[in-house]
Amino acid sequence: MDIARVLVIALVVAFVLVRRFGGRPVKDQDRLWVLPAILAAVGVAEGGLVTPAHPVLSAVLLAAGIAAAAGTGLLMGRAMTLWREPDGTLWAKGNRAVLALFGLSLATRAGLALLGAAAGVPVGNGALLVTLATWILAQGLSLAARAHRIPAAV
Repeated sequence: MDIARVLVIALVVAFVLVRRFGGRPVKDQDRLWVLPAILAAVGVAEGGLVTPAHPVLSAVLLAAGIAAAAGTGLLMGRAMTLWREPDGTLWAKGNRAVLALFGLSLATRAGLALLGAAAGVPVGNGALLVTLATWILAQGLSLAARAHRIPAAV
């Protein structure tokens, strides 16, 4: 993995974190799939999802990474603070629970990468982008499901 790709992934993660922890209006819920779709498409195009030398193990690690990303993403979306302003605008903001879940997400990803490295399965850029896309989409879906339950301002 070259430095440019690492920087792009770091920038996407930083972008997501800034949006999660700085209070922001929840809008365009019908477009919440756009960034994850782009990341997943780039990840699939990058390749490296399954390593030819270890196809079964790399597929299992990829599936575990996607499942962990989906789980922590859903929990993060569930843990975010939601409120409605008097003008009816719905807002979301991260909190300590979201920060802890973010740490868990990073630790899980690192653990899977170390497990793969110990078995001779390198982490491909494509796999990182697909799991990142899953993580972002799961957060968005969880947040959108909760947003529909927040009553409108009267």
